[in-house]
Amino acid sequence: MIDCIPNLDSIASQWQSKANSIRSSINQVNIGNQGKNGIEKLEYNVARGIISLVATVQAKHTWNVTIPEVRERVPVDKYRWADIPYPDVRMERKCRLGVCVKVPVPFTNYRREKVPYVEMEMRTITPKRTVSQTASATCKYDYTLNLSTFEQKPIFNCGQGWSGNIKLDASAITSILNGEMPTLGKLVNSLSVTPPLFKDANRDTYNDERNKMIANHSSSFVYFSSQSFVEWASAENHGTNIVLAAVSGGGYGAELVRQIQQRLTTELGFLGTWASQTAVNLGVEQIVSMLTTGEVMNFGKFRVSVKAVNVPYVYQKCVVNRGDCTPEAKSPRLGFAIIATPSN
Repeated sequence: MIDCIPNLDSIASQWQSKANSIRSSINQVNIGNQGKNGIEKLEYNVARGIISLVATVQAKHTWNVTIPEVRERVPVDKYRWADIPYPDVRMERKCRLGVCVKVPVPFTNYRREKVPYVEMEMRTITPKRTVSQTASATCKYDYTLNLSTFEQKPIFNCGQGWSGNIKLDASAITSILNGEMPTLGKLVNSLSVTPPLFKDANRDTYNDERNKMIANHSSSFVYFSSQSFVEWASAENHGTNIVLAAVSGGGYGAELVRQIQQRLTTELGFLGTWASQTAVNLGVEQIVSMLTTGEVMNFGKFRVSVKAVNVPYVYQKCVVNRGDCTPEAKSPRLGFAIIATPSN
């Protein structure tokens, strides 16, 4: 063997050293909190002086997602006591020419009954709940090393998995073997899917935008649209272009205006405190007119305007146990602020 294969001792030493290194590296490729791996084949091609490795990696990550409760004003049946009139007859004594008899006399009587009526109340439509979600993919890792040139050709192919058809090149897989992540953009191309080894870092900007609007108009009385309205007026419900056009002043389609008018009938129930401070009682048509045209109206001692506000929901993914995150992706949502400014 030694005569047939020059430098066999050196090659064997190199092969053993590299094989141990590869095994050690593969043990690090546990993507996700339940990932597994296994080496299918590790061999040395004598004729070509090439080490070849085939391994499989099952990327799997399970995480919990909290779905917030949904509350809306809904009609509720109630009852109250009331006096209900009904026709009745009573006997009265009547006398004529010394003769007295009892005669039935009709009259209106009353009885206490429970009467139904409807009242709008805030109720939990869908309770808050936590659900478990899992993303997984089985990936194949092909690695070849030429012991003469030390050229490496590692390919990591996950096929159609959690983030589309992923095939990482040599530099990307080398980064993984060194404990580093490849470019995040290669692994994350969907707002709604969290791939293995990533966690959601999403956030709602509703409180930030509301507080900012109130602070910017500290000398005025400000009503900021409810969170339920903002969630309803989202890009998911109406389309990104439609919502962006509205919040940027680019116009409102007739259908969107119609739906806003319907939704505002519920929103008016939240305006009580603002109306008591300003003595201004607005109708749906007035709010929609000021929102869509930018018109300013005078009510008593106040000049009233309605401004559209972008209240985006921010999507972001971050590597588990590391500070690396994808750039923020902002999904627009339409909110509005009613601003009453003293005239003098």
